[in-house]
Amino acid sequence: MQTEITTRHFTLGDDQREKIEETLAKLERFSPRPVLSCRLTITHEAGRFAADAVLRLKNNDFRAEAAAVEPEYAADEIVESLRKQLTKFKGRISGKQKGEEGGLGRAMVDDGGVFAATDAAAPDEGGAEGFVLRAMDLAGAQAAFATADLPFLIFRDVETSRLGVIYRRGDGELGHMEAHED
Repeated sequence: MQTEITTRHFTLGDDQREKIEETLAKLERFSPRPVLSCRLTITHEAGRFAADAVLRLKNNDFRAEAAAVEPEYAADEIVESLRKQLTKFKGRISGKQKGEEGGLGRAMVDDGGVFAATDAAAPDEGGAEGFVLRAMDLAGAQAAFATADLPFLIFRDVETSRLGVIYRRGDGELGHMEAHED
């Protein structure tokens, strides 16, 4: 990884620079793709150090800002912010590689076959790829789940227009979860 550290209104010591470079190098293990470069700018103003960074991957840039009383602390905050972004990005990338799409993904994968919410059994070889989302009320979803031999059933609630999941809890009773948008 090519690292560029720029300072404004102060001089960064060699040991501080080394420590910051080591901290930035740790980001590579959280990245799903090779890190091309990382540019960090630290500015000293009014007794505080403000830092901003740009981490470049192929086709993606990640940005972070932080402020602290020492340049090393500001760099640590930057690294933590970039680490969170990379971890989230890595999850999205791996989800897409597994065939998840549309935020819902595949309902269930078992021995290479995909079960649909309306089917009681797995499709044949070369069967349906994907997920059938049925609109039904809660009582209808519970009845459909009880007749099917599936670990869970995902449906769109006709009353609330939200996604719902019916599943069997550890105590044997049916559980219900509903998606809430923030």
